[in-house]
Amino acid sequence: MNKKILGLDLGTNSIGWALINQDIENNVGEIIKLGSRIIPMSEDILGKFDSGITESDTAKRTAFRGIRRLRERHLLRRERLHRVLNILGFLPEHYAREIDFEKRLGQFLEETEPKITYRLNDEIKKFAFVFKKAFNEMVEDFKKHQPQLLEGGKLIPYDWTIYYLRNKALTQKIEKGEIAWLLLNFNQKRGYYQLRGEDEEDANEDKKIEFYPLIVADVIDTKELNAKKQTLYKIVLENGWDFIKPS
Repeated sequence: MNKKILGLDLGTNSIGWALINQDIENNVGEIIKLGSRIIPMSEDILGKFDSGITESDTAKRTAFRGIRRLRERHLLRRERLHRVLNILGFLPEHYAREIDFEKRLGQFLEETEPKITYRLNDEIKKFAFVFKKAFNEMVEDFKKHQPQLLEGGKLIPYDWTIYYLRNKALTQKIEKGEIAWLLLNFNQKRGYYQLRGEDEEDANEDKKIEFYPLIVADVIDTKELNAKKQTLYKIVLENGWDFIKPS
């Protein structure tokens, strides 16, 4: 009785194989074909693989591609918002003149990237904070409602002004340049998609939700190690639940 057997030798960066024909009755066999496949892998990646960290060049390229896409989307959102704010006349003058609205619509001029919050004072050759009026209003508000923030001569950062304006804009009129600053700040943040299950939770408002106090009763050393050579411990809770956690 003949039987074909495929043998595999699986290594970290190579696979060896052999197909043999085995005569079971006479206990003899012959090699039909054999070969090997070498997987190119640098030393650093091979070292990580041996430690249990599977990270390939493809995964790295995918991660870098994702970062590039996020950056491109951010720049595209900013360019479009620049064009809209320019049409409305909301952009501060020092900021608008550093943007190309003729050829590279909405993009900064080459080798420039102005800050909407600071403009260069030609007389003293230093940058001055643009929204100083709103900053002073914020300081006066702190003196009335949160004086502890100014105790001992503490200095208030200019960056806090944007949060003051965000709160002020809810109930009071703010200037055009201040609106532009707020919108450009919001525009930097990515939107989000509704998380899976959120709509289901809204639809099932009567759904019963239970909470349990998780109190640790004991910690047991399992004497075992994970792929990263970390000691594994068994965490036992008072309610009888348990789980494994590395040190």
